[in-house]
Amino acid sequence: MAAETGLERLAADIRAAKFKDVHSVLVYKSGDLLLEEYFTGSSDHIDFEGGIKRIPGPEVAWNADRLHYVASVTKAVTGILAGIALDELGLSEHTLIKDLLPPDLEPSLLGKARSLTLHDLLTMTAGFRWDEWTSDDLVKLWQSDDFAKTLFSKENMGAGSEWRYNSALPNLVLRILEYRLGKPLQVWADERLFGPLGIHNYRWDKQPTGPPEGGARLHLTPRDMMKIGVTVLDGGMWQGERIIPTEWVTKMTRHQASPEGAGYGYYFWLREVGGVPISPLTAMAGSRSISSQMRIWSW
Repeated sequence: MAAETGLERLAADIRAAKFKDVHSVLVYKSGDLLLEEYFTGSSDHIDFEGGIKRIPGPEVAWNADRLHYVASVTKAVTGILAGIALDELGLSEHTLIKDLLPPDLEPSLLGKARSLTLHDLLTMTAGFRWDEWTSDDLVKLWQSDDFAKTLFSKENMGAGSEWRYNSALPNLVLRILEYRLGKPLQVWADERLFGPLGIHNYRWDKQPTGPPEGGARLHLTPRDMMKIGVTVLDGGMWQGERIIPTEWVTKMTRHQASPEGAGYGYYFWLREVGGVPISPLTAMAGSRSISSQMRIWSW
């Protein structure tokens, strides 16, 4: 009863605008959806090619079926798909990317970048000179007609030289995977991830060269977002079916790099807020059970 009272109070506080522009809140515990609430909020969108500008939209009544732009959470989905694909292809994340690139792209990879592995891409330690916070690298990326060649045009300082947030890297990962799988990446993702999770109502915008965007521009419903999170929390299982290899879930959510005072796995941030882990790591320590875990997804 106390938990219900707390959840009711949370929903009431959101309606009273005590939190800024919350569109939905889902609370899941022990196999049950304890709370599912939708609110009125903005429908702003991003003009990527026009300079990554936020374009104001009218307020809308969000609901269970309305797709929501999940921004860089797309990178976590890319990390998940990478593990499923590498398992299927029999490849290691320590494989050199020069040995995985399409033939028309491989000559563009020069200098120290030829020693990079998939691990370096997945941990944002690939060493390219890149700044998407104070410079226009990300704008130029989305205005280009080939994301990989735009990335390869940057000086490379060597694998592991530093951690640097770089949204071109997950795009390269999906380009590589699509080539190696020999079929459209989104078709394959429907077969191996989205379909098994019952995710059919979604939108995923593409790179100019064909594969879906690895770093952003995925749109999901809140429930489907939750399904992906619960699958990771449960060690890669969904309703008794293995979706993500167990070993990959462990690697993906393990401390692989140390940016900005936090931990970073394979496109997964590993943080604590008030001493409480907000990564899925604790739920997978030796058990598939998440009976003691509660996570809130809100956006």
